[in-house]
Amino acid sequence: MSGKRLSKDAREKQIQNAAKEIFLKKGFFNTTMDDVILCSGMSVGGVYHYYKNIYEIFYDIMSRGLDYGEERSLLKTGGKHTLETFVAYMLDKIFDDNEYKDLFTILLEGIARDQKLLEIYKKLNIKYIDILHRAFKDSDIPNDVLGDPFLIFFTHSLLMGYTSFGPLGGKEAFQKNRAIVKSMILLYLNESQGRKDK
Repeated sequence: MSGKRLSKDAREKQIQNAAKEIFLKKGFFNTTMDDVILCSGMSVGGVYHYYKNIYEIFYDIMSRGLDYGEERSLLKTGGKHTLETFVAYMLDKIFDDNEYKDLFTILLEGIARDQKLLEIYKKLNIKYIDILHRAFKDSDIPNDVLGDPFLIFFTHSLLMGYTSFGPLGGKEAFQKNRAIVKSMILLYLNESQGRKDK
């Protein structure tokens, strides 16, 4: 790398990209700051100037991942969003193959045994719900649907299954049954709305 002075954002991305590579290769719990420093090509002081530990790096990577998800999703297509648009977005979250989803699976698998990862999950979830509220603010979808805990947990469990069972043919099985997954989400949303209307 040349001696050109990089911006704070560029340096953070450099560190995040190095960490992302290692997280995907070794997993979160087997990754150390020394690994990140070595992979980044930066000095020890250079990396620690921006990040004190791997949790901070992991959060920033996942936060960027949420921004990426918003960019690639149907949220920016324009026009009035409907329940169908919302369900299509949920399906994209489950079925889209990208490195952020693999990292999110690492996060979901770690929250039961690491309090700091649980805090990261909660913080990201607040950001996620805020993104949904902004994206669907002019839609006919009730606000409580966007932050529905069961729907979030259900979607995340399917996302984790889709990724984790990949070596067993899980992705193919999920793809084959995409229409059923869509029907399950719609069924829950319709049943949930029906209970509220009574």
